[in-house]
Amino acid sequence: MPVKIAITGGPSGGKTTLIEALRKEFGQKVKIVPEAASILYKGGFPRVKSYEGYFHAQRAIYFTQKELEALRCKTNPEALIVCDRGSLDALAYWPDSADNFFETTQTTRAAELARYDWVIHLDTATEPDYDTSNEIRTESFHEALLLNDKIKQSWDGHPQRIILGAEQDFFSKMKRATLVIAAILENKAMEEVKAIR
Repeated sequence: MPVKIAITGGPSGGKTTLIEALRKEFGQKVKIVPEAASILYKGGFPRVKSYEGYFHAQRAIYFTQKELEALRCKTNPEALIVCDRGSLDALAYWPDSADNFFETTQTTRAAELARYDWVIHLDTATEPDYDTSNEIRTESFHEALLLNDKIKQSWDGHPQRIILGAEQDFFSKMKRATLVIAAILENKAMEEVKAIR
């Protein structure tokens, strides 16, 4: 089985920028799992701001994410699999309780956490740096902060989670994240990876 990383975090945290940088920096050593939400929404999946709208969208995102990951893992057994978001991100957007999410998706928190070897969380940018140019992004800065916290909570308990805060300037954050991925590629231990600054 390949090593699998979820790149997660709040809106405007730098996930897309980081993933593009990783593609350029590491080439064929990494295989990217694209963001399921972007695929669905750009493909015409309706964005309906209601309980039913969020319920069906997040269920579709969750199962699409799992299938995209399964395909990448099966076809690239030697590569580092880098996921643009992970399956538990859907929990942060879920319109009902966590119990309802796990019942609907027929899984458990433990099973979802175990699907990823590493989780790298990129905090939402500070307000002056918050990017509103992404056509898929509909959240205000304050909504993004709330989602950032919900996403963090969704991944609570993962034994190999690195959180990169927004207090750093953006380029330092991207550099640190790239160094973290390089260390993971070198099979460094969690303590060594966490110590990277």
